[in-house]
Amino acid sequence: MKPISIVFVLLVLATSCKKDEEPKPDVNYVGELRLEYSRTFPEFTATATMDVEIDKSGEIYISEPDQVQYSGQDEMNIEGSLIRQNETGTITITSLNGTYKVIDGKEYLSVHASVLIDGTQTTWSYDEDYGWIQVAEITFSVEDPVENPLEFNIDDAVIGQVGSQLGATVTAAPFGTITYKWILILVVGL
Repeated sequence: MKPISIVFVLLVLATSCKKDEEPKPDVNYVGELRLEYSRTFPEFTATATMDVEIDKSGEIYISEPDQVQYSGQDEMNIEGSLIRQNETGTITITSLNGTYKVIDGKEYLSVHASVLIDGTQTTWSYDEDYGWIQVAEITFSVEDPVENPLEFNIDDAVIGQVGSQLGATVTAAPFGTITYKWILILVVGL
């Protein structure tokens, strides 16, 4: 075989084995990712905040947030009985990683995060003769309340102040609702 033929065959093999390149954004983005855990009874909102950077090289940086402590206490009248409920706990977010994706021509930030919400709910009932009487104390853990991966639309995250939002609201009868909401807000960076 002639040297030119060998070089040609090697060139053909090298280009045919070339791996598809991962998509990359045209610009840099910076912003924040938040997880909001809220209840209507007892009323509170707890927020964990992470810094986010999407580099046009395709590199993604998401900071590890501090553990968030929360508490809330409220009273409510249910069928003529006065109830007091207190909830305290922590939100821990770990193992954060992100990937830039293009799906059907739209840019997305795909995030994987491990979330653990540990809490204690204490409930009291009011008695005219004895005052507040504790009737229950329940500890609980909620893991990954919103399914991974979290697929945030980057256009939604850049436009407006509400950002790209994912989450769920569940009813906790008779005490109202519980909401788990992820929010990504970005601006075009330099």
